[in-house]
Amino acid sequence: MPAINQRWIVLICLFLARTAMGFQFQSIGSVSDQMSDGLGLSYTEIGTLIGFFILPGLVLSFPAGWMGRWMPDHRSTMLGLAFMAVGGIAAASASGFYGIAAGRLLMGVGFVICSVYFTKMVVDWFSGRELATALSILVISWPGGIALSQLTHGWMADAHGWPVAIGSTTLVCLVSIALILFVYRPPESMQTDGGPPAVEWGLKRKEWWLIGLSAVCWGVFNAGYIVFLSFAAQSLVSDSRSILAATALVSIASWTAMAAIPSGGIVSDRFGRPDLVVYTAMGLGIVSMITLPVAGLAIPSVIIFGAFGIMPAGVLVAMTGRAVAPERRAFGMGVYYIGYFFFCTVSPIIAG
Repeated sequence: MPAINQRWIVLICLFLARTAMGFQFQSIGSVSDQMSDGLGLSYTEIGTLIGFFILPGLVLSFPAGWMGRWMPDHRSTMLGLAFMAVGGIAAASASGFYGIAAGRLLMGVGFVICSVYFTKMVVDWFSGRELATALSILVISWPGGIALSQLTHGWMADAHGWPVAIGSTTLVCLVSIALILFVYRPPESMQTDGGPPAVEWGLKRKEWWLIGLSAVCWGVFNAGYIVFLSFAAQSLVSDSRSILAATALVSIASWTAMAAIPSGGIVSDRFGRPDLVVYTAMGLGIVSMITLPVAGLAIPSVIIFGAFGIMPAGVLVAMTGRAVAPERRAFGMGVYYIGYFFFCTVSPIIAG
């Protein structure tokens, strides 16, 4: 099979599998009202459950990167998806805050493993060729899964109860495991005789600086997005707009982002100006959040946020792919995701 075709087949495979992460993450936010009514949970507790999905990353990012010394990337992702599947079952079977929290932490263990290796696997295949474009396509699997959750989990919880909605994420994780098992293959440059590729532990001084800068940028960027997804709908509820209508309105941003993020990557690769993409898009994103609560501006604000505020996602991830040599990439991704997990853990708790 021609190499270019294989690259894009691998990207499609990883895109579909990674969609499960966003679908499972957003499940709590999408059924927060039903959980609050049924279990008496406060919004602070709901925000904590949302944050628990990301909390394990604070301590597991390094070990996840270390796994690359002994386990091939695709097996690591399947292990991570298995943790997510078990966590979905545990949360759906729980009857209170602590049981759901335990399930969310198990999901989070799988999430950190998958986050490190999904990104690394795409960088391995596309390093030096259309990297920002490929990573932009990978990144939209996250808002795609979130938007799918926003459209389905709310009515699923109304019709069958919130445990069914949460439990549905397990099935998606199991399908993703099968997809990785039967479709994914590592690039020829990373293949070895039956074992994982050779990796190095540690980074050079310049790589530490570049990874640290990328980690802060990516962490703050995603913290704002998660708070928007988790609580923007509640701020838009009114006498004329139900929570389901508000959630559907907020989901417009995620669907819009699925076209905007690849556009940002293509513009960056084509014109070589990632800085201009980031500055322009983030400026418009800030304006959209300021105008969101203003009467009559909710819809245009949500569209602008999705079209521009989330556009630089793939460009920001590509910074990391270019910062570290291939043999140190797994370790570098472990460092990189510490910043992401820190900011994304505390932000929904504070917002809640």
